[in-house]
Amino acid sequence: MMKMPSRRTMRRLPVLLPALLALGMLAGCSTPDPYQDLPGGGTDARTGQIVVDDSWVDAPRGLNVGAAAPLRLAMTNESATTADALVGVSTPVAEHATFEQDGHAVPRIPLPTDAQSDLELTTGIELHGFRQSLVPGQWFPVTLTFQNAAPVTLQVAAGPLPER
Repeated sequence: MMKMPSRRTMRRLPVLLPALLALGMLAGCSTPDPYQDLPGGGTDARTGQIVVDDSWVDAPRGLNVGAAAPLRLAMTNESATTADALVGVSTPVAEHATFEQDGHAVPRIPLPTDAQSDLELTTGIELHGFRQSLVPGQWFPVTLTFQNAAPVTLQVAAGPLPER
């Protein structure tokens, strides 16, 4: 036979119930933030005299199959004597990439000597035809190919990125 709660327990129930509900709600809020593993500012790499800073894909709501999204990054050519150029971008998750400067398609992105090309706030590289859906915070490899410097592969994430 089941024992009924005492009157004392029943009198405490109105006080305990809100506390138990609040505890349950807090437990539901403990899901990790999908952006917590993204580095502030994106990932970095170096190949020869070319430094790649803050690379990430601008996809605040993720990406669907077939979508396009800009690859955000900055590239600095630290050479005082040899200009270079970004001539290719590839990733297994997208069909192809295009380059753009000042609103026009271009075959390459020039990297003058002792200068930075900042493509974080402007579209310069667009990845097209995503082969799979991506959620914000998901990582994938991107290979950058240069005219003179060796190619470099780095892991980038679909963003937004957290504040620094």
